[in-house]
Amino acid sequence: MYTLLDRPLHTIPFVLFDMESTGLDVQIGHRICEMAAMRIQGREIIDRCEFLVNPQREIDPAAFAVNGISAEMIANAPSFGEIWPKVNKLLHEAVLVAHNAYFDIGFLTSELGRINLPPLETPVIDTLALARRYITARRYNLTSLATNLGEKAPSHRAMSDVVALRPVFEHLLDILYRKGVHTLADLLRAQRGLLPGDEESPLIQEISTAMTSRQSLMISYRTAGGDPVERRVLPIGLTVEGKRHILHAYCYLRNAQRMFALDRLSIVEL
Repeated sequence: MYTLLDRPLHTIPFVLFDMESTGLDVQIGHRICEMAAMRIQGREIIDRCEFLVNPQREIDPAAFAVNGISAEMIANAPSFGEIWPKVNKLLHEAVLVAHNAYFDIGFLTSELGRINLPPLETPVIDTLALARRYITARRYNLTSLATNLGEKAPSHRAMSDVVALRPVFEHLLDILYRKGVHTLADLLRAQRGLLPGDEESPLIQEISTAMTSRQSLMISYRTAGGDPVERRVLPIGLTVEGKRHILHAYCYLRNAQRMFALDRLSIVEL
């Protein structure tokens, strides 16, 4: 999918994605209970799908209070493994777009691992990271951004959130186009805080090369209170949070998606 890098944005298929889960923490076993996706190209809807998913575990009361998905609604729903081929078909040779994308990707990666599939190999665009960088707003949650554009507030169900995400994403594309962001490569650089003409650090260049070639990296990472630990990671995306660059990657040491601050990271080998 990184063969799309030099293509104009209006020619690229994007898949707007959202999921609902049984709780917030994938690390303690929470799972996806609803998924929705919409494939667009040139701002036209090409296809869409939505599914309730049987997570094979209970839904936390706090999650139910937000999304309203009850145990009765998912009791006879298909499993993730049953619906994934249909979602994956929608993702074919496309770029994934989500709000707070790496939260969703963490759940997707966990679910894919449960059915013995590797992490996704598609470029990821996080509209939350882009909005924080290029839009001035009081709040950056999807509801606030959508209603600021005069759109209906989403209901915290997966397809409702996808529908709200579309105008937010297209508004970001308009802003970035005026700043010279015309290709997917430009858009991925903008996500990590760089516009056309801005220089990129050698470390970020190495990580970007690994992402485009789907190569894993052996890194040394210094945790907040410990010694550097070497681990192999598969880079998924780079974002900017405040003034810090963050690498989102699948960590083979932990067998899970993790975030790594670049100021604590060095590359041991490609």
